[in-house]
Amino acid sequence: MQSMESLSRENIIIVGAGVAGLKAARELSKKGYGVTVLEANNRLGGRIHTWHNSSFERPVERGVEFIHGNLPLTLELLKEAKIEYRPVRGRMIRIENGEWKTQDDLAVGWKELMERMNEVQEDITLNEFLKENFKDGVYASLRKSALRFAEGFDLADPAIASVLALRAEWMEEQDEQYHVPAGFDKLVDHLEKQCRSCGTMIRTSSPVKKIKWQKNAVTVITRDEQEIAGSKIIITVSLGVLRAEPSAEASISFYPSIDNYIAAANKIGFGSAVKIVLQFRESFWEKEKKNLGFLFSEEIVPTWWTQLPIHHHLLTGWAGGPQAEELQQKSDKEVFQLGLGSLSSIFKKSRSELEGMLTASLVANWKQEVFCKGAYSFNTLETPTARTLLNEPVEDTLFFAGEALYNGSSPGTVEAALVSGKSVAEKIMTTAV
Repeated sequence: MQSMESLSRENIIIVGAGVAGLKAARELSKKGYGVTVLEANNRLGGRIHTWHNSSFERPVERGVEFIHGNLPLTLELLKEAKIEYRPVRGRMIRIENGEWKTQDDLAVGWKELMERMNEVQEDITLNEFLKENFKDGVYASLRKSALRFAEGFDLADPAIASVLALRAEWMEEQDEQYHVPAGFDKLVDHLEKQCRSCGTMIRTSSPVKKIKWQKNAVTVITRDEQEIAGSKIIITVSLGVLRAEPSAEASISFYPSIDNYIAAANKIGFGSAVKIVLQFRESFWEKEKKNLGFLFSEEIVPTWWTQLPIHHHLLTGWAGGPQAEELQQKSDKEVFQLGLGSLSSIFKKSRSELEGMLTASLVANWKQEVFCKGAYSFNTLETPTARTLLNEPVEDTLFFAGEALYNGSSPGTVEAALVSGKSVAEKIMTTAV
């Protein structure tokens, strides 16, 4: 390991070793910049966290799991690293009042919903939009479907979520999605290897507590009182950390303060997510519905998916946004039991029968992750202005990056983080010219 004296001569400091931070580090170090990456956790990847445990037959994902469409930077990196990715397969099923409905049933009314969204000129919240356009009883199912999709997929709170942002995303939504069978952390490993080969210094278990700065001079103080100096800094921590209360374990203090930037961070939505990964002795759901891919229900843990086209006896449960908020204070054991209860209701099997078939389980509650405090961002009415500010550096010295700062049609994704990380690296290289 390098000495603290050599670390102090590094030019660019990056806080956070998720893919935004690692992408920025790779771009800068390839151009000859000295780069030090400080990661609070004892692992890299941020919200990519592949779980390798002998109880599971294959690696499972605590965090990011899907590639939502043919996203250029993500797929480029996977191909570069020779990491296999496979299209997700299987039918989408929704259970309403005990009735199993197919994907065609799910689309009823969606065309009209998008047509009304296209008529919106001035941004409003999703709740306001539905109240103005679909308040009649005949639209009850469509309202529920729109709310469930916004909450579950976008982790959005309908009371503050931007209709214009949801419209832009939903219109660009691509049918094709992909899994990374060997684990999404293979992408993180590739970025790490690339960074280290270019001389990047990466330190884990190094939570940053204070950032002292003036133009072109930064000193970072970690929780164990180590000091690292540089000329510029890129802050890629999650919104949950960036806007944490000063008393919070993961909070970062700035000297001098940057109150307007922290206030801007509070104007971007940041949703919660809870995942429950259950491995069974057999794929009992295939007896109920062949080729089952995604299952949507009205249960406490409402969404479940399989691993098709891989035949793995695995079900993953998901609660997002306001649904996850209801679970965030519960213990993993309690969440596990609620997940079993949801499956029991869906498949009409007793808890004891399900537990008898269970071979491994995992609960990931992202609101309780100390160095994350949530899952991913969504747009509020104030987000565009806030994001514009956060994408502007402070005195060409403090820079911000991460999925929440991305402008585009793939928000809340690995692609969003990669684009943001690349963009901030380019800004630094431009300001240095």
